[in-house]
Amino acid sequence: MSKRIDSAVQLRRLANELRVRDNWHEPDEQEVTAVVHGTDFDNAGFWGHYKDELVTIGDPPRQEIWVELFQDGKPVAEINLATLFAMATGYEG
Repeated sequence: MSKRIDSAVQLRRLANELRVRDNWHEPDEQEVTAVVHGTDFDNAGFWGHYKDELVTIGDPPRQEIWVELFQDGKPVAEINLATLFAMATGYEG
């Protein structure tokens, strides 16, 4: 099951677990890949998987934009894109 990343501390721990460089340069060297999902650039709560189901809202179904990380083809983590931008500007979570 993938980890939901909601804080900078969790993201740093994940980086250590994945053994990526501090600057995340060439994560493919560790067989780390990413897929972007979603429709809305926000971080209010409707994104990712919950109990192996995608979390959506509305009709048609919408999701906040989020990134799913894989290592060796297996899902390892999910992070909301707006939250990731917040972390890049100092938000700790």
